[in-house]
Amino acid sequence: MILTVIAFIVVLGITITIHEFGHFAMAKLLKIRVLVFSIGFGPRLVGFTRGGTEYRISPIPVGGYVKMAGEAFGEDRQGAPDEFLSHPKWHRFLVALAGPVMNILLAVFIVSFAYMEGIQVPRYLKEPALVGPVAAGSIAQRAGLQSGDRIVSVHRTPVSTWEDMEIALATAPKDALEVVAQRGSQRVTLKLDAPAGQVTPLALGIKFTLPATVVSLVSPDSPARKAGLLPGDQIISVSGNGRSAQSYDGILNLISASKGIPLTFEIWRPREPKRGVGSDSGQARPPGEKVELRIVPEEAEGRVLIGFTPEVPSDLEKFGVLGAIRESARHNFQLAALTFRIVGRIFTGSASVKTISGPLEIARISGDAARTGSVRVFLSFLALISLQLGVFNLLPIPILDGGVIALLAVESLIRRDLSVALKEKIVQVGFVFLILLMGFAVINDLSKVVSLDKFFR
Repeated sequence: MILTVIAFIVVLGITITIHEFGHFAMAKLLKIRVLVFSIGFGPRLVGFTRGGTEYRISPIPVGGYVKMAGEAFGEDRQGAPDEFLSHPKWHRFLVALAGPVMNILLAVFIVSFAYMEGIQVPRYLKEPALVGPVAAGSIAQRAGLQSGDRIVSVHRTPVSTWEDMEIALATAPKDALEVVAQRGSQRVTLKLDAPAGQVTPLALGIKFTLPATVVSLVSPDSPARKAGLLPGDQIISVSGNGRSAQSYDGILNLISASKGIPLTFEIWRPREPKRGVGSDSGQARPPGEKVELRIVPEEAEGRVLIGFTPEVPSDLEKFGVLGAIRESARHNFQLAALTFRIVGRIFTGSASVKTISGPLEIARISGDAARTGSVRVFLSFLALISLQLGVFNLLPIPILDGGVIALLAVESLIRRDLSVALKEKIVQVGFVFLILLMGFAVINDLSKVVSLDKFFR
């Protein structure tokens, strides 16, 4: 819990500081007087004043703000040239834009650095969208999807790789999950039910295929751990429940269909330490011995499993400075576009609102990232949160930066300023909407970890 709280504060502290520094730096550059630079909301905890600006840290770490002279519509303005509303619209536009831009630049910088260092990219993402194991009783199985099918389109969006399919599923309307699959010499069109939460291959009950079933991780207190399965073991075959399987797809399909039924696992256990995740699982087996284990699959979170994670072959992608910046910009652009599409689907009712996460979920994932002990994993999560914060603040919601930009755009189009009374009402509506959205996000976060039924009976 302590690590989770610390990680949460670090992630929000960095992303919020970078965001507010963007507003602050642009205001200073344009000679707008800044009264307060605050990290966090609420009363001042600590701080100091320098150059007419009060720098403070406040106790509520879910945001921050930069207060500029003459910024609020209702405050007593003096008409001084260094007041925010005394500056031309394009100055105010740049100040509003600077915060989100700084968050986006931070994300691009972190991912660029990762590309220069080199990152392991799972090989299956670049391969054709070939369906691997299909979970028994899953949405995909009920729709008729089979192992070996190759997805060629999702909701009329052409798909060539597994990565294309994941993006197409995430952005498809929840009431239009129609996929076209190549099965042998024929193409079949299948309609899938929408999962309760985010639309992902795992939520639908399908996984990618692998050349071999090599164990990477074994979950604590799982049937696999209790039976003695170890990282580095290669599952050669599984028999039981009236059949046997040797391929990765067949093995997982058999496990999925064998809840509570003992299965016999034939294992090749190497004498050498476990190989890295980036290794090629299709290579010849290292010296070792055969081991036979008896494991009974159990149901957990709606899936029947034994509790292991397979080793996924991956390739190293490494670039020079310019190449890394280009790839990072491409990667972040795709994520930002995906976010805007999903938000659009939520507002039109064609995507699940359960995809919205709030501070509790960010805290949980921050803690998970910190507990991996990997600086790269933590920085990758930091980059993602920074990008999402930048994108969210560009949405045309009053009180957010995007709302300020939208109001300035409207005033520029009509060539006159809106009345102060109208602007105040817009801000009030935006504030109420934001509070409701935050409340919903918190409830959504809680619903992912505890049942809320008893609170609403």
